[in-house]
Amino acid sequence: MKRLGYILRVAIMLAVSYSILRLVISINTPGAGLFPDAWNFLDPFRLIASDGPAMAWSIGVHIMLSAGLVVVSYRRSRDAGWAPWTAFLMLLPVVRLFVFTALAVVPSAVHTNALDVPTNAWLDRILPASRLGNAVAAILIASALVLPLGFLNVRVLEEYGLALFIGLPFLLGAVSAFLYSHHVARSLLQSLGIAFLTVSLTMLAIFVLAMEGLLCLVMAAPIAYGIAFAGALVGHALSRRAPGGVPTMLLMLLLTPALMAFEVVNPAQAPLFPVVTSLIIDAPRQAVWNELVAFSRMDGPDELLFRAGISYPVEARIEGTGVGACRYCQFNTGPFVEPITTWDEPDLLAFDVLEYPPPMTEFSIYARIDAPHVEGYFQSRRGQFRLETLPDGATLLEGTTWYTHDIWPAWYWRIWSDAILHRIHGRVLKHIKSEVERTVAGDTKS
Repeated sequence: MKRLGYILRVAIMLAVSYSILRLVISINTPGAGLFPDAWNFLDPFRLIASDGPAMAWSIGVHIMLSAGLVVVSYRRSRDAGWAPWTAFLMLLPVVRLFVFTALAVVPSAVHTNALDVPTNAWLDRILPASRLGNAVAAILIASALVLPLGFLNVRVLEEYGLALFIGLPFLLGAVSAFLYSHHVARSLLQSLGIAFLTVSLTMLAIFVLAMEGLLCLVMAAPIAYGIAFAGALVGHALSRRAPGGVPTMLLMLLLTPALMAFEVVNPAQAPLFPVVTSLIIDAPRQAVWNELVAFSRMDGPDELLFRAGISYPVEARIEGTGVGACRYCQFNTGPFVEPITTWDEPDLLAFDVLEYPPPMTEFSIYARIDAPHVEGYFQSRRGQFRLETLPDGATLLEGTTWYTHDIWPAWYWRIWSDAILHRIHGRVLKHIKSEVERTVAGDTKS
């Protein structure tokens, strides 16, 4: 399939698939309108992060219609002399933009002998011929291109989105794999290896330059490596001495700033996520309620997660009783201020979150890191404790937090956020359980 035919077919398929997705969303989400959110055109998989009725239908439609993109990209890959399986990268949101750009630019593989294709003299001059020198140069050039873009994205634009967590890792993998194979054709495994090294050393540079702390880099590592490997597949394909490799790489480099601009101009609405954690306490419901309201001070945490920098609860108190009272939950990084909205003793205690402290303290070799995401990107909105008497007389204590975060892709960061909140909930619920059961046991003995 030639380039023009490929571009037209992909444009039609994207228009049809996204139109159907928007129709499904508008039907299942009252008031959404037909085209309420430009983000769903860019990343339909962000619907995974939602809990609405449109999620299953939307993702199913997206996957089925994306199969058509794979088919036409498969044919275009064969025409361009690429490994046909690279077409399956079209299934990945955002990554497909880079893959489409590459396949739309690279001409047909008219050269039967790869060595007949002329190389770029300027790359010959700046890339050492030795294997080690070529690897070092590829890593340094890829990092030198990406780090300033990352600084611009985080420190200037203060955006933690798709450009940062998908666009930049993709470029790291694509550029390093492409440059590493300039003089000598490398194996696919070698291209993946250079991408792994490039991401690892770039993260080390980010840590040393105090751009981010260790904990955030660890959480970002899985998606960064995965997307970088996808980029390495494209860079490896472009490096096979096919014409159009350098122009394609330049266009992909320009695509990331364009993605940054899109995120600034079209800020996404942060979805509201609930996290529910429950625990059975061998005590009457009223006794559990009394401890929930009193809430004695907790011991220091033993969990590695909290010792690594995630903020954790220390104590809580309630000033007043009934609706209008205020709960103050003290974390090691500061207090939560939580006006009571429901006081249904001994069944339900619900509250809004008026103020909240930083969600973490960055772990770093420096005394302090000024990372924008520490302030305001993760927001607890409201919470509640629900108590239910079980048939055996025990009490089910259920804690729920509703939160938002402005870090994308939302489905990925929700995995981390939910896991962390479950650990925080667990610390609180286990403390209540131990205090109540000890009190009940003491009353029984006396």
